Amino acid sequence: MKGFSIIEIILSIALLAIVITAIFGSIIYGQQSTQIAGGIIRATFLAQQGIEAVRNIKDSSFSNLVSGTYYGLAVNNGIWVFSGVSDVTDIYLRQIYIADGTDSNRKIVTSTVTWQKTLQRIGTVQLTTELTNWRSN
Repeated sequence: MKGFSIIEIILSIALLAIVITAIFGSIIYGQQSTQIAGGIIRATFLAQQGIEAVRNIKDSSFSNLVSGTYYGLAVNNGIWVFSGVSDVTDIYLRQIYIADGTDSNRKIVTSTVTWQKTLQRIGTVQLTTELTNWRSN
């Protein structure tokens, strides 16, 4: 046998096609995973920012925190204020929910950020903290 037979050539081409497909699939999957991870990091940042904004609002007056209410956030003259029932940053929707704590000087604050992760999946990040009216007796 002096050369390659047709079967050997077909098998070589098929093997090469499988390897190339695997490499391109890995690259595409890696890029998509990086994009999803970046989205989770950004959503976590926005949720934490929401908690910190509510903490700033609470420090100006604890009575600003009304339980059982959904809020959005905005900056007015350099000061965080509640605005509407949600706020949107790029593709991220943030809602702040305030609930009663164990006594009248405590509030439970939940910051939820949702966004479209992929065409089929919605991402959600939710952070919760308890704020105290430390100025009360």
